[in-house]
Amino acid sequence: MEQAQAQDAPADFEEGMLDVGDGHSIYWRAQGPRDAPVILVVHGGPGGAMNVKWAEALEADKWRVVFFDQRGCGKSTPFGKLEANGLNALVGDMEKLRVALKIEHWALFGGSWGTTLGLAYGIAHPERCTGFLLRGVFLARREDLDWFLWDVRRVFPEAHRAFLDAIETACGKRPANAQEILTLTEAPLARFDESGTRLARAWTLYETTLSVVNKPEKSGAEEAKEKGDAKAQRPDAEANNAAISMALLERHYMARELPPMPLLPLIARAAHLPCHIVHGRFDMVCPADQAVALAAQWPGAELTVVNAAGHWTFELGNIAALRVGAKALAEAIRAAI
Repeated sequence: MEQAQAQDAPADFEEGMLDVGDGHSIYWRAQGPRDAPVILVVHGGPGGAMNVKWAEALEADKWRVVFFDQRGCGKSTPFGKLEANGLNALVGDMEKLRVALKIEHWALFGGSWGTTLGLAYGIAHPERCTGFLLRGVFLARREDLDWFLWDVRRVFPEAHRAFLDAIETACGKRPANAQEILTLTEAPLARFDESGTRLARAWTLYETTLSVVNKPEKSGAEEAKEKGDAKAQRPDAEANNAAISMALLERHYMARELPPMPLLPLIARAAHLPCHIVHGRFDMVCPADQAVALAAQWPGAELTVVNAAGHWTFELGNIAALRVGAKALAEAIRAAI
């Protein structure tokens, strides 16, 4: 494991690359008091990347926060590699990271696909977990995949039509169902050429459109500054790579790796641990029945369904509920020590 001090970061900030085998290395970062309880942030996707802004949901002096990029995305290498990229491998990577960082126990903070992966880790290694903070639960059942790829057209017909238009342009055929979306998009997304990049951007735009219900309003000056900052910090090549990894890996997992296992029947292995679930009532990526189903299998879990909120972490209602949940989780962990 290589380790280095991050540039322009506080003295208690570290980052590194961890060789996890199979030709993959994962990027990680850690921040916060070294004597505080540890929480691992599990990003969404598959194919997303860590976002240090997630720490805004946590009280900075209460946690040692660890972030990482999953195989094939973010700063992990090699970029976009699908070989040896599956749920069991990612669970193994998380455990290797825990051992490498000499962490005895940690809590897990996941959103969307990050809840799937966080739950899978908790089922496999409950003895290493102190609790869970979950946002936008995704159970990875067939009906959950079908909703995202097809059934949501009943609520977002325009966005779904544009998504199918992009697939037809790239593939020469219009999908007639969810399975055809997965079958037709495999080849163009894997090519990494201009056509594949356009399709990846359309895939990402589709998901983004479904994700946000109430984006916080900003002044004109704030909007202009954010756009300028985004352009300076995230050039087109980086934005394209982010879209490619998201679309490529989401398609790969939906077609070949999911559902990875029936999560709900196995939840009992971790259900003795504290769990706080936050879910936007109008989440169009992961409908709220998934959070309700999880809470029903987890005695003692605290479920907050946020009205007027969707899938995006930073909708005001979601972030407020996450802060309450994180505070309660920290108190439960301290009480158990």
